[in-house]
This record gives sequence, structure tokens and C-alpha cells, in this order.
Amino acid sequence: MDLKAWTDAQRAVIGSLLLEPDRLAGEVFQKARPKHFQDTAMRHLFEAARRIWEQNRPLDPVTLAAEAGDDYTKTIAECMQATPTAANCMAYLEICRDASTLSALQAEALAIINAETTASAMAAYERLGETLQRSGGVEHMSMAELVSDYLDRMHDTTPPNYLRWGLDALDAALYVSPGQFGVIAADSSSGKTALALQFAYYQAEKGKRVGFISLETPWESLGSRLMAERQVAGIPLPATHRKQLSEEDWRRAGEAGMKASEIDLHLFRNCFTLPEIRSVILQWRLDVVFIDYVQLVQAEGRERWDIVTNISMGLHRMAQQLGTVVIGLSQITPAAKGAKQTPTKDDLRESRQLKQDADFILMLYPDPDDDAPPNGRVLEIAKNKDGRLARMHLNFEPQQMTFSYQAPSVSAMRSEGQAIKNRKPTKAPEPPTIKELADDEGGELPF
Repeated sequence: MDLKAWTDAQRAVIGSLLLEPDRLAGEVFQKARPKHFQDTAMRHLFEAARRIWEQNRPLDPVTLAAEAGDDYTKTIAECMQATPTAANCMAYLEICRDASTLSALQAEALAIINAETTASAMAAYERLGETLQRSGGVEHMSMAELVSDYLDRMHDTTPPNYLRWGLDALDAALYVSPGQFGVIAADSSSGKTALALQFAYYQAEKGKRVGFISLETPWESLGSRLMAERQVAGIPLPATHRKQLSEEDWRRAGEAGMKASEIDLHLFRNCFTLPEIRSVILQWRLDVVFIDYVQLVQAEGRERWDIVTNISMGLHRMAQQLGTVVIGLSQITPAAKGAKQTPTKDDLRESRQLKQDADFILMLYPDPDDDAPPNGRVLEIAKNKDGRLARMHLNFEPQQMTFSYQAPSVSAMRSEGQAIKNRKPTKAPEPPTIKELADDEGGELPF
């Protein structure tokens, strides 16, 4: 191991952070740990820089010197002088990670060689295995530790930090935690973008850092739709299209503008690849990100089903690794013309991998009830790993781009109740006998 190369790489990581903090900080602080910085001064600067970033303060040589202490001013200047460009920052960080792991492995190997007893050698061997496990990303927890962790969480009086949606019926049934991947699916022009924007604004209003990645909708349309929502300004879309705002509309637009600085909602376009989406999440430290829509994301693969499969797996892995709630909007395969059928999660377009990867799936479709309002919608929780399935009726106001809860009609409740009443209980089949198994296989049993 070249200690000089390790030392130079540590300086280069710090220098790169100071050159391009907005682009690099998120990914560096996600992957790097203090142990990767063997040099005491570099480790101290890294920890100071991370504190600055976590507190959402600007990261530059002045703030870093103030945080680390005046004694480090010269060291900071040397780091920047030794780093003419930040283009290779992640390569420098990989050198630090590899060198740190190798150093730890060598230390444990040396402890085994110099051990005076079998017990001390075995202890060093176990530490060696733990180091290898951590370097590979494998995590472990025993049953005792799992129960202890559960009890600690139950004794913690901090309220649960589940994602809220702004619809009481949905909040009561869907418990989404950081690191989960979900899908909002609907046919074209059913309102899935409007519903996602409504969710995004509400979550940002409640203090989450939310991103909305639009892969097809222009800025003007996104702005008009958001200003039409009742929770934002409630300016009817026709008035915006005609540029004929009333005095009341102007007043509400002004109020929305004054409030906008408090809403941590960020919209992005031309963000087509998985690495670009990952970079956006890290750079803006997003708690939640909506992607409109997943079939437009670019990924490797020859056939469409292969491409969408890679997209789904990539987004699911990204959510877990970054601790961000990733919500992909998805098209569904439309029913045959004239057919009146309720879509299911099996109708997600071009890949069943979305159904497998998603922790939750919301299906949005027109309300089939004859007594439903003209713009009635059904929002169905078609998959919910951490809770129950549910179906709720919504009313969609196109001029306001707003969904609101709609109590189901009497006939809808009567029909659903009758369907439950008529449902026959299923009897579990009797287990087959050994003779039946042999007959089914067309010969004798293989044992």
C-alpha cells in the first residue's frame, strides 16, 4: 500500500469538495466515513465539512476554516492547491476507501501472526471477517439485537415519520418510510400527474424536501397546474390559459408567491438516466422524489421489457441506498375498446418487475359506479407491503387540478356489500395421498 498515494487522495477529496460542493457533497458524504481518512488533519476537516453540509450551510474554504479552527487554514489552502480539478473526486475517494480497508485487514492479519494464544488469534480472525463483511456492504443483526432494537423504537416517544399524502383515507392506510419505492399507475389523461403534484406540494408544505422530475411536461404547464391547485392558489386553468386573471386570482397568486420560499419543492426536467436521478437526489438531499414517468427513463437493455425492468430495479435499489422515498408514475396497458374492467397492478406497462419491486402501488382510474360524478376517480392501494389494501373514491376538479375525497354512493356501498355477502368461503383442498402423488407423476415415487 502506497501511503503517499493515500495521503494525496485524502487531500484531493477535501479539495474537490471545496471546488464543487453542490455537485459532490451529497455523494461523498453518503459513501465516505471518517475511518477512510487516515491522516488526522484530513479526518478532522472531513468531519467539519460534513457538519456544515448537514446543517445546510454553504461549504467553502472560509466556512470550513471557521468550523475546523484557524489552525487548519493553511492545510485547507494546501488541499485546494493540490487539487486543480474536482473531476476525479470519486476516484480519489475510492482510493481512500480501498486503502482504509486494506490497512484494517493488514492490522488484523498481523494480529493473527503475532497472537500468543489460540483465543487471541480467533478474536483477530473474527474481526478480520467483520472487516471483510463491512467492506462488501453486508449488514448483520442477531435476533436478540433485532428485538432490542424494536423495544428501543417502541420506547422512543418521537412520533413516527411516515409520509403524509393530504388525503385522510390514504394516510390511514398507507405507511411509507424513507427508503421505499412506490408506483402511481394510471392510463393516459386520468390525472396521475396532477395527483402526484398535489402529493408533492402537500409533502413539501409539511417540511419534506421534495423533488418532481418531469420527463415530458413543459415548465409552463407544470406552473399552471400547480397554481390551479386549491392548496397553492386555486386559479382556474382556463383563466391562466386566457391570461384573464380576476382581482381575486391576482391576490391568491401573490400570496402563493410569498409562501413559495417556505416550500422545499424542486422541479427538474431533462433528467433521463438513473445516474442523473441519483445525482439530483444527492445534490438536493431529497426526502421524496416523484418521476413522471418511469417508462421515459433511459436504461440499458435490448427489448422494452428489459429496459423497464432495469429501470425498476435501479429505482428500487436507489431508494434503499439513499434512504429516499422514490415514487415512479407509470402508464398502464389500456383495456380493449369498449371493455369495462378495473385495472390491476398486473396492467403496469412493459414490465412486471415494477409490480415486484414496488413497496406500494396506487392505481388511479375512472369511477365505474353509475352514480359517480362525471369526474369521479377511484384511488386503489393495490399493493401495500406494510399495511392493508384499500379503495377510496375521489372527485377530480379539472379546472383546479385538485383531487378531494368523495364518500362512495349508496348504490356503490350496496353493491360492494352484496359482493361480499355472495362470496363463498373457499375450502382448503385435502393434502394428496402418497398413492395420488405417484399416480400424478405417472410412476413410482422417487424415494
